[in-house]
Amino acid sequence: MARKKKSVFFRRSGGDGGLFRILAVLVVLSAVGGGGLYVYRNGAGRVLQLAAPSPEAGEKAVAEARTLLAGGNADAAQEALRPALRVREPRVAGPAVVCLAEILTAQGKPEEALSALEKGMSDLAGTPEYPVLVARLAAEHEKAGRKDQALALYGQLKENAPPEMQAAALCGLGRMKEAEGDLVGARDLFRDAAERAPWDSPAWNEAVGPLGRLNVQLVFSPGETPESKVYAVERGDTLISIGIKLNTTQALLMRANNLSEGQTLSPGQRLKYTPKDFRIVIERSTCRIFLLDGRGVFKMYRTGLGMPGHETTPGKYIIGVKEKDPVWHKQGAAPIPAGDPANELGTRWMPLVPQEPNLPKDLGIHGTIAPDSIGKYSSHGCARMLNEEVEELWDLVVRSTPVAIVEKYVPGMPLEPGGADAPAAPVESAEAPVEAPPV
Repeated sequence: MARKKKSVFFRRSGGDGGLFRILAVLVVLSAVGGGGLYVYRNGAGRVLQLAAPSPEAGEKAVAEARTLLAGGNADAAQEALRPALRVREPRVAGPAVVCLAEILTAQGKPEEALSALEKGMSDLAGTPEYPVLVARLAAEHEKAGRKDQALALYGQLKENAPPEMQAAALCGLGRMKEAEGDLVGARDLFRDAAERAPWDSPAWNEAVGPLGRLNVQLVFSPGETPESKVYAVERGDTLISIGIKLNTTQALLMRANNLSEGQTLSPGQRLKYTPKDFRIVIERSTCRIFLLDGRGVFKMYRTGLGMPGHETTPGKYIIGVKEKDPVWHKQGAAPIPAGDPANELGTRWMPLVPQEPNLPKDLGIHGTIAPDSIGKYSSHGCARMLNEEVEELWDLVVRSTPVAIVEKYVPGMPLEPGGADAPAAPVESAEAPVEAPPV
């Protein structure tokens, strides 16, 4: 029986089977590779996002980094910050970038700090954190002396940012004005910043420090300002009589006109003075003293107040007869003279005369021999101040200046004695010596 020939087609197919299998494998590999690339391109972000720390963990990392940076350990701070830099949530990413810039600056890498901020601005454009980065970048340019770049960024914030960030920009502009020698322009910018910023916010505190310093400098300086006036001396005038007439202090007139105590005045002599209607607020909850004028806070001071059991009594008072280099009449002891290391009144004493019933009659504002007690509850009821600061306040405020002691000051709160029937202390009571002021 003849053998049957194999089909030519079958023979070809069988001969090319290996090639077919190779092609099939290539197709499969291509599909797998393409799918992997798709997953990489479209799914990696989700995978990384799932692997990224939570916003809470990021906030904790920023806080830890800031603590390390404040302690002078910039390298450890940078390592601690790494988790926060992987968080995409703007409320974490913004502070993380700012913290990174501060770390790089501390490490002596200002250009890298600028690059980090610029990248952060690009990533967070349109988010609430964007103005914070702009403000920080502007400050970096300001410190580096790049005036034009700083001015442009501060101007952008001033026109478009929320009020608190506008205040930060105004503070930057104020610093630059002061560096140029324009003290009035700088003061006005800091005052505008304090008025725009929320009360006691970081931006407000950034503004109120230089505002107070410049306010005092301008009032005490001989140069005229938009608020100052000129008084022409009349025959028979003395510094005391002029101070009474103008409701200002003899010390302020002396400072603003480069005069010495007891100096003879000449008729027609021109004296610069700045009319002020000051009020004082002592805030117990924060150990702060606010000196207020018609625009708000003129200057803020730190103070030491009454310890537990001797709390500083809230209420309305006025400044009595002020004493320079006071003698301390301590209970149960001989008078302690001025300058004695045991005289806890320091260099100035301003008694507080009650303007409401049932208030203590022995409180006052005074200096201290214990500067480290400022900012603490360490006195027996009085308000302590650093000697150089109480001397400044003593020179600024006149007798009968209203003083309100409150737990927490809120701008606009009534500071006048409560109740129309509340008796005012007679002026004579301010003349009586205080035998044992609690300090």
